Amino acid sequence: MTDTTLTGAGLIASAYPARYYAQYDRTAAGITPVTALIDTLADATVVNALPAAADMVALTTDQWALAQTALSLHVQDGALLYPDRYYAEYDASASQPTKVISWTDMWEWSDLTGAPDISNLLAVSATDWADQSYRRNGRGVQDGKIIDYVPPVPIALQAQMVLSGVPGQTWAKFGSLGATVPEAWVAYQQALKAIADGKDTTSTTLPAEPAS
Repeated sequence: MTDTTLTGAGLIASAYPARYYAQYDRTAAGITPVTALIDTLADATVVNALPAAADMVALTTDQWALAQTALSLHVQDGALLYPDRYYAEYDASASQPTKVISWTDMWEWSDLTGAPDISNLLAVSATDWADQSYRRNGRGVQDGKIIDYVPPVPIALQAQMVLSGVPGQTWAKFGSLGATVPEAWVAYQQALKAIADGKDTTSTTLPAEPAS
């Protein structure tokens, strides 16, 4: 078997297979900022002065390109805390679809005080981020995708809307005929009123209209 001697770019690629890296303070605990962006094949790079590849965070070509105009990247446990630059923030604990709370460039946060947790973020591509119409109001999240979103009408307001038409329905069904209003119909109106007034805070749907 013949050994192949690596020289130049081949030797560098063997030691640094990803080409692009983020350097950070390996002695720091917790979340730490990136201190340098390294292109191992750049003419100005002194390869012998670099940490080992395992002591840096490998970057993809897309990450490298976006990082050139970024203010600050952060590392935690040997990986980028926010691997994507652009995100839609939403409440991951809410039932979906749910609204987009904000649009955020996480590589512009030099101070992460108050920063959203990655679990509440959905990555947005650079192309979509550049499209202002994509980041318009009225957007939501469902099944890992950005969608058009219309907030649901609160159940109390739904009850108020239905209740406003009940007197006319009651007269049409019973009053105009001189009939007694059935107990089921009275109970129906009372249930609607309890929701509309906020006394019923447990119902998630409106009561069904009784059969005539």
